Amino acid sequence: MNYKLTKADDHWFRENINCQYACPVNTPAMNYIERITSGDFDASLRLNFMANLFPHILGRVCTHPCETACRRGVIDKPIAICSLKRSAGDFALKKSPAKPVHIEKTGYRVAIIGSGPSGLAAAHDLAMKGHTVVIYEALPVAGGMLSVGIPPYRLPRAQIEAAINGIAELGAEIRLNSPIDTPDAFDTLLREYNAVYIATGAHKSQILEIPGEDLKGVMHGVTFMKETNLEMLKAVPEKVAVVGGGFTAIDCARSSLRLGAKEVSIVYRRTLEEMPAGEMEVSMAEEEGIKMHYLTSPVKIIGGLDCKVTHLECIKNKLGEPDEKGRRRPVPVQGSNFTIPVDMVIAAIGQSPDLGFFSDKIGIEINHWGMPVIDPKNFMTTRKGVFAGGDCITGPRNVIEVVADGRKAARSIHTFLTGEERKGYSFYYKDQSPSDRMPNYESAPRQKQDAISMDDRRSLNAEVELGLSKENAFKEAGRCLLCHYNIFIDETCILCGGCIDVCPYDCISMVSRDNVDVANDSPDKNTVAGDWDAVMVIDEEKCIRCGLCVKRCPVNAITMKRFAYAEE
Repeated sequence: MNYKLTKADDHWFRENINCQYACPVNTPAMNYIERITSGDFDASLRLNFMANLFPHILGRVCTHPCETACRRGVIDKPIAICSLKRSAGDFALKKSPAKPVHIEKTGYRVAIIGSGPSGLAAAHDLAMKGHTVVIYEALPVAGGMLSVGIPPYRLPRAQIEAAINGIAELGAEIRLNSPIDTPDAFDTLLREYNAVYIATGAHKSQILEIPGEDLKGVMHGVTFMKETNLEMLKAVPEKVAVVGGGFTAIDCARSSLRLGAKEVSIVYRRTLEEMPAGEMEVSMAEEEGIKMHYLTSPVKIIGGLDCKVTHLECIKNKLGEPDEKGRRRPVPVQGSNFTIPVDMVIAAIGQSPDLGFFSDKIGIEINHWGMPVIDPKNFMTTRKGVFAGGDCITGPRNVIEVVADGRKAARSIHTFLTGEERKGYSFYYKDQSPSDRMPNYESAPRQKQDAISMDDRRSLNAEVELGLSKENAFKEAGRCLLCHYNIFIDETCILCGGCIDVCPYDCISMVSRDNVDVANDSPDKNTVAGDWDAVMVIDEEKCIRCGLCVKRCPVNAITMKRFAYAEE
């Protein structure tokens, strides 16, 4: 096996802290997990507030791309990073961040359309910079899809209210029941504000495009969740079928049970492996008795003489060739049609933005999906001073991604208004002694959150997941492999192989010079010149940072350093 020499600079280390690099807002998961292992939940929560702004919310509903990237998953299961985020909030004594004593006003005014997570994130950062921020919200409640798209048994309303109140305390104004839904209303914002951020979300449901979709008893997922969360819909009939495989579909199904349905089915055209909803949400739906029809597509909604829904006709699928996104296409199996008796059908197959206030005269280019075209570097549309982000530029995404959009757009708006450029990243290194780890941490199982009993899951307002106990939070945090700790072997190494002998995961090896490719244009070519026959190689993917090699080295050639980075 040949090894290619790579310069391990600041950016190389940054990209190799997988969890932080995978997070859209670069939350330093390894740092706040470290704080938990030392029992400092307040410091852990502060780190989350600095990065993702809404840890009490994201600790419950984040789709945690950090866990997909977590190296611990190569050994057994990834660290429950999202659950530990919630633990930081649950056990911290100070639940909210300290507010600045004084923010110097800039005199600039920014309008934000939509009070969802992207709009709230932008409002927070712009208010912290001293800009006057006014958020226009069409609904009678703030929070966007946090409030009307996610049921309270997953996200208690008190957590949303706390986040909104925190932003209002910074001086941002939220105007409820204030839709920007006409070209004239939008034009007024353009005249009265120095910049506008469009964060309207994606509140328009996609239709099934099958016969019978206009029958009584057919609803679309976004409408169903909105009316449920606003307490406009308080009961459903006995038999409900939900079409779709995303979070909205799961939320519609589980909410239907709490609204009185006796039989609830989910119809999804692919398999469980392709289902966009999270594994935990799917398993909880099944645990609550929801029947899953995988590899199944609806073809017709059937009604009776009174035009009410009576059956959903479906067809079975098999998976064919991959589509443009790499997922295998569902191919109908001829002759496999069957019907499901239903009283209600909820279509939750996707959402799109509703930008009815756009007109040709405002100078904002729209793509063929009806979404504003933006410069991906600064989120500005084709009209100067108008920015857009969140679901309205892509369609539905998860909360942490649209929070990232809001924060990035806020930086660009600040630069647009003031000329101040973003500085970039600061990198930090320091010598680190091998950490005192809990016994057998490398084989400790992933801890599970507690949950309320099935009998208690009849209310929309009863939070199902209760988080990790404090004891289990310590255990779970102790499983972290500390990827920001790195092993360094210097030129005093005598190639004795002692480190190889003690390494529990065989991640250190001695490699002949003949197997190291030092290219002529390598930035490290001069640093490896000289009389050497072999080199020690560490597999970063296998290393668990146990420090045994540091303790074993007879000439102290092996050291451990701690690496961290932060946005300036």
